[in-house]
Amino acid sequence: MIVSTVTTIGIQCAKCGEVQFRTVSVFDFSHFNEESYCCSCGAPIITLRSVERGNYSIEYPCIYCGESHYIVAKRGSIWGDDLFPLTCRGKELPLGYIGPRHKVENSCRDIKKTFVQLASELVNDEETESEFDNFFIVYAVMEKLGKMVERGQLGCRCGNYNLSVEILSDRIEIVCELCHASGVIYTDNKEVLRILDGVGSIFLEENMKWCLNDSYKSHHLVKNK
Repeated sequence: MIVSTVTTIGIQCAKCGEVQFRTVSVFDFSHFNEESYCCSCGAPIITLRSVERGNYSIEYPCIYCGESHYIVAKRGSIWGDDLFPLTCRGKELPLGYIGPRHKVENSCRDIKKTFVQLASELVNDEETESEFDNFFIVYAVMEKLGKMVERGQLGCRCGNYNLSVEILSDRIEIVCELCHASGVIYTDNKEVLRILDGVGSIFLEENMKWCLNDSYKSHHLVKNK
């Protein structure tokens, strides 16, 4: 009987929404009892800890409820032939899987489809916002900004089109590191998505802060302090 010593983790980042894949060897735990992995955006995605009797505790932040989930699994569940699911227990939505790489990659395609579908429904939903809508708003805003970049509609008047972006709990901040112009898009209300669609393009200006939230029917500029 051949026992696998390598497994694959596929999990959705709670900050940027992208699905990340990491290869984990059982020998990673020969010297240390803990291994943590981060997304390409820098946010933590999952931590595995070796505990007693061959068990492992798994901790991962959740994009749906905003909390961290904890699971204890046997070694055979992680380095086995079957998929081990990582879910949001409160919302009963999939976040990722651990198992053979080809199975993980195939199953993770549905994770992104589910997330994009829920984000799309949010934009058109007129009902009261749910407690985890903010994650979808941030994702939808980032998707719109990405399309602006592709069309050359996001940049700075100084000529810089390579702006830095920081995602915070209630807003997305855009900064030109050449002239220090800045912009803020507030993500605490989904109405900002419709307003952003009407903006068309975003060009920052030196010594000015570009702001957009649901209180304004168009963007406005204020002088940097």
